[in-house]
Amino acid sequence: MNSKYFGNSLDLFKYDILTHILTKSDGLSLFYIPMITSPLPKERNSKYVTYEVGVKNKMLFQMLRTEFEKEYSDISLIKSYFVSRGVHLSMLKPDGPECEGEMTYFEESNRKEYFNQAVRHYKSLVNNTLVYIDPDVGSDVGITRRFRSNKNMYVRRQELIQLKNGLRSEDFIAYFQHLGNSNYTVEQRLEDLQKSFGEWVLFIGYARIQAGMVLIFNDQESYVVKRKLIEDYFRDYGHLKHRDKFIIQGKPLTSSGFLAL
Repeated sequence: MNSKYFGNSLDLFKYDILTHILTKSDGLSLFYIPMITSPLPKERNSKYVTYEVGVKNKMLFQMLRTEFEKEYSDISLIKSYFVSRGVHLSMLKPDGPECEGEMTYFEESNRKEYFNQAVRHYKSLVNNTLVYIDPDVGSDVGITRRFRSNKNMYVRRQELIQLKNGLRSEDFIAYFQHLGNSNYTVEQRLEDLQKSFGEWVLFIGYARIQAGMVLIFNDQESYVVKRKLIEDYFRDYGHLKHRDKFIIQGKPLTSSGFLAL
């Protein structure tokens, strides 16, 4: 995650989805792995100022829109936001240089230790936990050629598997995914995700702003419960002209809320 993107409509989408899941799930905590890279001046791409999904969350909307207008943003503000919503949150802060107070940014050279520390931190947690990873563009599962050389912008498949292999019962993983390549269909992406992480994968998104999120579960029950939460969330935005751009892909549910055979 880089400050040059902070506050755009992709952030509104992903942080509001997380807010919905966390506040509607009793006793669920958030472990946030931000993958913060060295700050750059703000990039105000006009296609990412389409604030639609998430605008009902006035507190988050106003905070992000204000930050989007700044040249540089303090990404740690998102921690205080979640705490203000009553979410129990811990944020990964990797061990840095001996110089006290100096920020350690994510980069390719410290990738291995960064995720080793993430695994160790997760193991120290005691509450039911949503582990959220926040790369700039997503994972390397189906990554586009444009981003392949920018290695610090994505989380690797093996790092997600490393986290998944240590998940406790009822805990799950989510990560941001920029949709990117229009030639890479949602169906193809889901197939690749299931091959990588197993059958209990849910891919959601809003194609109008190219924002997506991947949720990885250990079990059917957690998948069903959280999928129903996501469907409830999208129904709240059923009034949008572009609601056909909503994406919910995974094992389908029947109208009664059970998995379709």
